[in-house]
Amino acid sequence: MESPKFVNMFVLKTAIALLVLSSATTAEESKLVKEVCGKTRVPYNECVAALNSDLRMEAIKEIRELTFLSLDLAMANSSEAMGYVGGMVENSPPALKPVLYSCSGLLSSSYRNFHTAAGDLMANASRANYDVILAMGGPTNCRRAMKDANVSIPAVSTRCSYVEFFVQLCYTTTLLDMLS
Repeated sequence: MESPKFVNMFVLKTAIALLVLSSATTAEESKLVKEVCGKTRVPYNECVAALNSDLRMEAIKEIRELTFLSLDLAMANSSEAMGYVGGMVENSPPALKPVLYSCSGLLSSSYRNFHTAAGDLMANASRANYDVILAMGGPTNCRRAMKDANVSIPAVSTRCSYVEFFVQLCYTTTLLDMLS
């Protein structure tokens, strides 16, 4: 069960995202955001809200800058997911601890892949794109670990979905950067 503090933070983040989304009319969306969000596999409105949730977005004019921003957002999200799942270990039943340890480590690997992608971007956008693809392994293998252990941990599945969202977004930005 989600802690009240987490639920409150989730509601607050959702409200902020909705405010950002509602204040960003289609006319105000940058051409770059329209292009990226129109080409990624994540829902368009969620993509726009995620990108516009960062104040740095207002100054971004080039795909390279947007790619770095998306990777920063992905690192922040995967770090939060890893910490949240790792924090669940202490108060969980013994049967869930191995899966939670595994998932925390797997989400940590996604963070490292996003971090590596950010480092590779300046020299080799193709390599950065590959690093982002590797980041999908964290949530994919975490879900597999839960399935193999025959457990369902909704809070962990939710964190996996968040990381997958940013993998898709960063895949699109690194691909567009590579092609520019």
